[in-house]
Amino acid sequence: MNVMRGPAVLVLAALVATAVAIGPSGQSSGGSRPVAMANSAVPLDGEATTLWFCAGPTSEVAGIDQRRIEVVGLSGNPVEGRVTVVDDGRRAIERDFRIDAGRRLEVEPDRLVPGASFAAVTVEVSGGAALVFQAVEGPDGTDRRPCPTRTDVTWLVPWSTTARPGNSAWLLLHNPFRAAAVADLRFVGDIGRRETLDSQGVVVPGRSVVAYDLTERIADSSVVSATVDVRVGRVVTMRLQISDGSGPKSLRGLDLAPGVARTSEAWLLPGVGSTDAAGLMALSVLNPGAKPVEVEVVPRFADPSTFVEPWQLVLRSGQRYMVDLSDGRLDGRGEFGLEVRSLDMGSFGKDGVAASVVRWSDDGSAGLDVRPASAVAARGWVIDLPARFGATDDVLAVSNPSGAGIATVEVKVLAGLPPGNLPIKAEVPPGGQLGVPLGGGGPVVLAVESTSPVVTSVRYDSPDGWSAFSAVAIAGTTEALVRPVAN
Repeated sequence: MNVMRGPAVLVLAALVATAVAIGPSGQSSGGSRPVAMANSAVPLDGEATTLWFCAGPTSEVAGIDQRRIEVVGLSGNPVEGRVTVVDDGRRAIERDFRIDAGRRLEVEPDRLVPGASFAAVTVEVSGGAALVFQAVEGPDGTDRRPCPTRTDVTWLVPWSTTARPGNSAWLLLHNPFRAAAVADLRFVGDIGRRETLDSQGVVVPGRSVVAYDLTERIADSSVVSATVDVRVGRVVTMRLQISDGSGPKSLRGLDLAPGVARTSEAWLLPGVGSTDAAGLMALSVLNPGAKPVEVEVVPRFADPSTFVEPWQLVLRSGQRYMVDLSDGRLDGRGEFGLEVRSLDMGSFGKDGVAASVVRWSDDGSAGLDVRPASAVAARGWVIDLPARFGATDDVLAVSNPSGAGIATVEVKVLAGLPPGNLPIKAEVPPGGQLGVPLGGGGPVVLAVESTSPVVTSVRYDSPDGWSAFSAVAIAGTTEALVRPVAN
């Protein structure tokens, strides 16, 4: 484990003030939206203990040169905790750590479990606040995003590909607890529902990670969607995609993305991009339920009065549909986001869908990125951006899900070297979105505060690859999105 000097000491008091201003419950004044858990959330209570779950490959996997876990302290006081690394051979290694004010910690799983192909890292943080990210690098690109802070009994992965040649995909099941977990895996491929002989009753031993090779079991499918239903225990699910550019569509890149926990009736994807830029985009929508679902995919712009005809979908039970976002409908509209909503729901949380946007280069350069949509809005978000130079297309995006109220958003710099246009305070109209170009530079830690719940994400592009992710929510400020999101 390596400890690195951070760019500046972060003042936890500033974040605590944010949480106090937001309120302890995160409920809107009308109480119309239920509280929900984000995939990644950080509590600001110095007495709280947070667990972060980071499953992924090691350099033993072809196409992976390096993987590292980054712990970013947010407190003015030292942060203490424990790192537990488990591998696919059921080895478990534990190390205690302490991060002094203004410092960062890097963990390289390869060094702790040499020879393993896959390893999961649980970071237990106590005595202060911290963010935990994981990054992978290889000859075909890079990826970096927050680790999840939740386990669950249902996980959905709307997109991966096993199309030959040049594409490899794994479903990673991490059980951080001592008791074994048992899960049933279901897949949707090019020819409909798929199950393999060993996909039912998959045992994930306690404190282990199981790598399910989709390339071998669901071979040569242009799109593979997965559902993980846990019969016993709880797990965390990640999907690893490695594409070397030699296959269909010239997909090239690394993508290590968490699944989405459970379905929802409403999803948001701020700052998807612009169809005028290089690359192609598609949206994967999965209905894992037992009933047909009618779905509407609505493009969203900075000016909510801008209208583009939505995509109307009817998904049968167990069906997945790919929406081509590069079909010309959005040409000339500039930056956009997406809203995905079910139209015929009986009640919140029943028979919903899951969605992920897929973005890839159309010239064979490293540019594959898959971003799960967010079913959670929050009044407070925290973002850590690494040092980046010459990446002029980095964008911080904020989407206002309210159909009636304006969200006043303030983007603050907590540490590091800020872009020249920050801090910023702006109003996001109902149904609108805010895009803040970030450029290169860094590292920098940002906080996004809002008077009402919003959805925040980051997209960054560089010659080494693309990546996009939802920001880390401040715990206690989150609310579930519900339909209709906008008028």
